[in-house]
Order: sequence, then C-alpha cells, then structure tokens
Amino acid sequence: MSKIKIPGFIMCMLLTQVASSQTMWKYFTADDFAARRNKVMAQIGDGILILQAAELPEAYVKFRQDNNFYYLTGVEIPDAVLILDGKSKESILLVPDKIPNDIKEEAFIKAGKPAADEYKFSKVLSKSVMTNYLHYFSETGQPFYLQQSPQETTEMSRDRCMMTRASRINNPWDGRISKELTFYNKIKERFPATTVKDITPIIDAMRWVKDKKEIAVLRECGRIGCLGINEAIKVTRPGIYEYQTVAACDFIYGDMGTAGPAYYAIAASGERGLIWHYNANNHLLEAGNVLLIDYAPEVNYYVTDITRTWPIQGEFSSEQLKFYECVKETRDEIIKAMKPGITYSMMQKVGEAVYKKHGLEKYWIGYVGHFVGMAVHDVGSYEKPFVEGVVFNVEPILEDKDKKIHIRLEDTIVITATGAENLTPQSPVDPKAIYALIKEKGVGEK
Repeated sequence: MSKIKIPGFIMCMLLTQVASSQTMWKYFTADDFAARRNKVMAQIGDGILILQAAELPEAYVKFRQDNNFYYLTGVEIPDAVLILDGKSKESILLVPDKIPNDIKEEAFIKAGKPAADEYKFSKVLSKSVMTNYLHYFSETGQPFYLQQSPQETTEMSRDRCMMTRASRINNPWDGRISKELTFYNKIKERFPATTVKDITPIIDAMRWVKDKKEIAVLRECGRIGCLGINEAIKVTRPGIYEYQTVAACDFIYGDMGTAGPAYYAIAASGERGLIWHYNANNHLLEAGNVLLIDYAPEVNYYVTDITRTWPIQGEFSSEQLKFYECVKETRDEIIKAMKPGITYSMMQKVGEAVYKKHGLEKYWIGYVGHFVGMAVHDVGSYEKPFVEGVVFNVEPILEDKDKKIHIRLEDTIVITATGAENLTPQSPVDPKAIYALIKEKGVGEK
C-alpha cells in the first residue's frame, strides 16, 4: 500500500485534536459521562434538567468545574449550561462564544457537530440560544429540574457551603442569596407556570455509589496522599514550624501531578489539635507534644482524606500511647466490620465497644467519620445501609481537653462486595513503624 505524506503542521493539528480529551480524561471517557447523563434522563421522566457550570473565579486561582457539572459532562470550561430532555433523550451542551485565555487549551469547546461527537452530546450549541430553548421547553409543559444545592468547586464541600449561605443570608448587613437560588427565582419569574423540581437527590444518589473507575482515581489519590504524609513524618523535628511539615506534603502532591489540595492543610501540634480544623500552621514543634496532620490531594476531581498523629520527639509518652492505641484499635475494628449492609449506627457501636475495652468510654463522642468522593465531605445518606461502592472515611478521635491531648486517625475506605478496602494504607499507623519513619531523612534534608 502506498503511503500518503501528510504535512507536519496538519499532523500536529490532528494529534492535538485526538489527544485533547485524552489529556483531560485520564481515568474516564466521553462514554462514561454520557452513561451518567442517560441515568439522569431515565429518572426525570418528561422533565428538563438545566444545570449551570461554575463561573470563572474572581481571584487569581485556577478554574475548577463544579462537581455535579463535571460528573455529568467531563467539561472543564466556565459558564457552560447542560440541558437534558428526559422526553426526547437529547443532551445539549451550551457553550460561551468567548472563553477566557486562562483556561487550559484542551478544555476549549466550540459549538458544532465535531464537539458533539467528541463529547457524546446530541448537540453542542452557542449559549446565545439558551433563552429561546428555555421558552420552547416552558411551552411544552415539561417540568424543569434545577440544582438547588450549592456548587462545589475548589476545596469545597456542601456542608461548609450551607453554613456560609446561612451566615450570609442571616446577616442584616448582607442578605445575599446563592447563585442557585437566584437562578431558581429567575426561572420562576420568567416561566411562572412551569413546575420546578430539585435534581439534587437524583445526582446525590448516583454520586454516593462509586464505580470501578472512580475507585481507581480515589485509590491513586490515597496513595499520593499517604506519600505526602510520610514525608511530613520524616521531616518532623522539635524546633521546626508546622508549616514546614506541610511543605513536605505539598512537594509530593505537586511532584506527583495532583490538581492541588483537597482542602486546607491542618498541621496541629500539641493543644492546637483540640481545634479540629486548625489551619494557621505557624507554631514551632515542641518536644513532648504530638503533631496531627489532616491533609490530602485532589486527583481528577476526586479527593481523599487522611489524618495521622505522631510524636514530635520520636516516641509517644505512655499517656499519649494509651490514647493512641485506643484510637488505632477503634480504626482497625471499624474497618474490619465494614461491608455491604453496615450502617453508621452499627459502626458507632463498634467504636464505643473499643473505648469501653480500654476504659476510655468517657472520651467517646460518637463520631465515626464521613463520606468522601468528589468533595472531602461528600454526599450520602447516614441512615441507609452501605452498599458496594460507597466510600467512607473512618475517623476516630480521642481528646482530653484538660490535658490538652488530641489523637486522631483517618483513612478512606471503600465498601467491596464482601468487605472493605483501605484506600490509604501506605502511611503507617503502627507506632514502631512511625518511629522508624521519623528517623528517616525527608525531602530537602541532608
């Protein structure tokens, strides 16, 4: 067969077009996102889902898409709109005509059939047609589904967003309402006869159960997070600052190509551990205290959550070790009990029994942990029995406020068909293994 010579610049263009979505979707394909959209359309009946993408940030920070929008589209441009027609089964992506020049090149999408084919949409159109489309759908009598939960972008979780919303709206000198409520009000104002429903429960139920590809991302995220924590353990010495241990984590997270932190770093030495979300990280490490680091990265829109607590001077005191061993055994026993069918309350009972065994039941606060996934405090039901694919952070805590001791361990666990898998096993919890790691040289040390 004869060979056809293709000019170099054309070949480069072809390779760039082929590689664009591959670069964005290291773990997923356009078919994965399309399958999720199909699941949504199957559940909204004749309804119309109208989902807004995140806006360009006001600050000079990297743009990160809203979790729900990315979950259903894989699209990483700001100000786009997704329309799903449950009746016709059409999926329509509306994209802005102008995209800011600080958005990565592979995320650019131009309206037209090539983009629709690549991203597996029925149509990719200019956002300028949005008003006409909404008028058309309002006349069909189809209900509109809108997202009424807060958007989740960089280092955001719904629980924190809800607290911020409440604080803002109840402030007599503020009173701002959210973007989601503003959009809801605009829809009701312009289409008063249209029934409006919340899409949140449908997407939440889907996100609660992770598939194999999502778990693969979380597993890699957990591995990198553990490597970062291990470097922090290695550099720990009396006389350095908390932020220097965080810097060791950051080096690993950056060097391994993560998107950045999943949440702000908590590096709490001594009594600062009593402030659960302490993040000043500006105190000197002192011999005799423990250091707690709660910090993890984000990989491809999925995050993990890891906490380790270790002695600054190299070994726990007898009292610290007593508390630590109780927390460690609680962690181990809860993970051992996790399998399909377990509930949050069942895990609480497991944890309480361990505290009683150690004679420390007065310190049991009843807290076990939280769901994790696209957000560090992810969506999920604390009442329903867990099923295969649910990812939950086991996070036992023991603190004595009088003695100013706080011990915490935290691991990301996925429910499997027969039990559970720890997605963050690479960072040690055995005291002897921690002592050995502290003696090693860490990043930047000679």
